[in-house]
Amino acid sequence: MSSQEQHILLAKQPIYQADHSLFGFELLFRSSDNISAMQAGEDLATSKVLINYCSNVFDTDICKHPIFINVTKSFLLSEAFLPIDQGAVVIELLERITVTDEFVTAVKAWHEKGYQFALDDFDFTEQWEPVLPYVSFIKVDILDADMSTVKKNKTSLEHLQVTWLAERIENQQMFAACIDLGFELFQGYYLAKPKAVLGKTIHPSTAITAEIINKCNLKEATIKDISTLVTQDPQLSIQLLKLINSSIFTLPRPIHDLKEAITFLGIDTLKKWALIIAFISNAKSPIETCRIVLTRAKACEFHAQNVYINTDQADSYFLAGLLSGVDLLLELEPKVLISQMNLSTTIRSAIIESSGELGELISQIKRLEFFLSQSPEKISTLDPAIVNAFSLAQDWAEEVISTLQSP
Repeated sequence: MSSQEQHILLAKQPIYQADHSLFGFELLFRSSDNISAMQAGEDLATSKVLINYCSNVFDTDICKHPIFINVTKSFLLSEAFLPIDQGAVVIELLERITVTDEFVTAVKAWHEKGYQFALDDFDFTEQWEPVLPYVSFIKVDILDADMSTVKKNKTSLEHLQVTWLAERIENQQMFAACIDLGFELFQGYYLAKPKAVLGKTIHPSTAITAEIINKCNLKEATIKDISTLVTQDPQLSIQLLKLINSSIFTLPRPIHDLKEAITFLGIDTLKKWALIIAFISNAKSPIETCRIVLTRAKACEFHAQNVYINTDQADSYFLAGLLSGVDLLLELEPKVLISQMNLSTTIRSAIIESSGELGELISQIKRLEFFLSQSPEKISTLDPAIVNAFSLAQDWAEEVISTLQSP
């Protein structure tokens, strides 16, 4: 797949006010192979819509207006929410959800963080009563509905401080009837059909990689924070256990329990290995490409250790080296992923603009990579300290790759 290739990420359907002015958009799951959200699985559909919204600056209209996104019960309970601006999103609770005490507690927690909720295809059943205090929008499916029943049900909830949205409006008569009933927002084919949004797709597991990067870059991140993310991806968990039981670590006995492994590693080591495994596990490129990027990252770290003798500096250099290879590993433009990261200005400018000491170091290492394959006689023109760090990094990367490839 070309790094420039465009895919159907999702669809957007406008939501209008009574005067036909644009209020916002509902973002809908779409796939290139035309499978529905139900066929794909609602959790996967939710993940893909959120990931594609968060990781693609694809539409200035969407960025300027509130967006409504369907979210499943299990997704809310998982606490795996991506970093979305609370003021930009309205979380739609699907009508198929069975309301439980656990679910109400989760909705309340997200509401306290500033998120707004909408009830989708609201059926006016009693099960939703515990959720109503946290709801800002109620969406009612007007198609095939008895308007007198809609009026009666809506009147029974007039005490709520909510905005009423009529959806699936298919003609002028329905639109006018909904205005008469006091609806404030409107959505349906009569007003606008969903329109496909194109962009560069990101696999859901890549989103976990992004979250791990964000967590690992926070000094206050705990072992529990990182381990919770790692365990969301079974492949990451398996690979972590494999590495811990390899010759890279010296252990008195084999470790087969992930919690024990994470406790043994400690927070700083866990951060680094979680990053490494996440990138390699999700890489869309040949293993040789993984070797190149791992070597680059470790060479940056070795160089920082030699120059600065500072652990924090070395960790930052390793992360920058790793992120500089996302175009090779994940088929993403670096600025696409970097825009989602809570990174220092130094790392951002080094990767995106190749500026500063760190940017120059990464450029030198990339030059060395090129010389090794195309012009080995020019290696002598480079800084010997960088060449030495790169040589040590090659040995380290070889051991890591061999371990991860072992049965």
